[in-house]
Amino acid sequence: MTETTDDRLARGRQIAAQLFKPPSPALSFKYPPEIVADWGQLSVATVFGDVWSRPGLDLKQRSMLNIAALTVLNKPEQLRAYIIGALNVGVTRAEVCEVILQMAIYAGFPTAIQGFAIAAQVFEEVDAVRKEATSS
Repeated sequence: MTETTDDRLARGRQIAAQLFKPPSPALSFKYPPEIVADWGQLSVATVFGDVWSRPGLDLKQRSMLNIAALTVLNKPEQLRAYIIGALNVGVTRAEVCEVILQMAIYAGFPTAIQGFAIAAQVFEEVDAVRKEATSS
């Protein structure tokens, strides 16, 4: 049986749901309305349905690799999202910090400083969202 885009999309949605489950801070990616549906389908099916669902690395390992790559590539919005996802699949705050610290050696101290600032912001947002969820 040949795999369909719907199969890939369903698999991708399952993984995305693990990474970005509530209670988590909101993600704020913005796309033009003319492409938002197509982009959502393409990105979820490809990123999560094809790559993140592969055997060989678990979600925690993939999350740590993404934190490293996004730190080095200076992609703060995506780094923020994937730190949230990493925390949701069992990466500890200390592990997030260690990954960013490791990048200081290969990408420079300013890169790590920016990564730490984003991590600190995410940690504060996660604490606020979880506090609100438990008090309601």
